[in-house]
Amino acid sequence: MITRESIREARLRAAQAHGALLGDVSACVRTKSGQTFPAGKFWEGRTAALSELLRSSSGDLGAEAERLQREWTERSIPGNTREAESYRRGGLEALADLIESGS
Repeated sequence: MITRESIREARLRAAQAHGALLGDVSACVRTKSGQTFPAGKFWEGRTAALSELLRSSSGDLGAEAERLQREWTERSIPGNTREAESYRRGGLEALADLIESGS
């Protein structure tokens, strides 16, 4: 069963991995310099999807995770195509991991 605590823990791990990957450079500085950073977008996508799920008021977080997974598959993500797909993949994988562990 997916719980708010399991979502919080997964989100914290994703945010920590994102921070470790960035090191001393913020994502904004990297973007403004014109560098693409798909690996960073992957972890950002994981964190974003988990944050979105955590904000849900649904009583059935498993069903909500599945709904978000379908939505993220179709969601338009602006920006560099490679980074946008990496962001989407991160979000979809985060939701899939929760669904798999919660079943």
